[in-house]
Amino acid sequence: MTQTAELYANLEARLVTGKTLCDGDGACRVVCGNMAVDARLAASCLLRPQKGDTVLLAQLEDGRHIVLAVLFRDEGERACLRLPPQSDMECAGALTVSCAEALELQSGQRLGMRAADLAVTAKNGALHILNVKSASDVVEVCCRALTTLGGTALSVFRSLTQCLGSSRRVVEGDDETRAGNSTLMTGGNAVVMSKNGLNLAEETARTDAKLIQLG
Repeated sequence: MTQTAELYANLEARLVTGKTLCDGDGACRVVCGNMAVDARLAASCLLRPQKGDTVLLAQLEDGRHIVLAVLFRDEGERACLRLPPQSDMECAGALTVSCAEALELQSGQRLGMRAADLAVTAKNGALHILNVKSASDVVEVCCRALTTLGGTALSVFRSLTQCLGSSRRVVEGDDETRAGNSTLMTGGNAVVMSKNGLNLAEETARTDAKLIQLG
């Protein structure tokens, strides 16, 4: 009677450390001891491994290797957080994001912000938008200096109140204002200068003053 023997390897789960041979995005190659293995990144490993990182490697019972975390990286190297395509960040209380230098938010398509109250404070600000559409019930703007450069701007307000210390408005092309009723009040002098002037009234045109000078 002949009986064949089968080679059975009993693999046990264990944790080791290793060095990455390349940057990893979902998977990477890791040197562990005298061998190199292909390892996948664990869902909890948010920091994407880079070449030369020291990582914590888990060997599972089925022989697969999983990178659990990046343990060490050369100082000054750039870090990248790796998230699934659909990700959410939740916090039951307050959340603060701070950095010592620049902070940038980039979106390939749409960037949305929703809040009961929105407060933005900056020493210097720059805003460049080709098309702007704004619809607000009440807007109050108090600025010491305001410079706006835009290709096209569309603002729709039910109520607009502006309190300005001084204002200068320069229009290179045509300027047109349409209103149901319009009132211009000045505490001091009001001066209108033009190369050619034309005032049209459909019904009544009236000028009231103690002294009127023409010529």
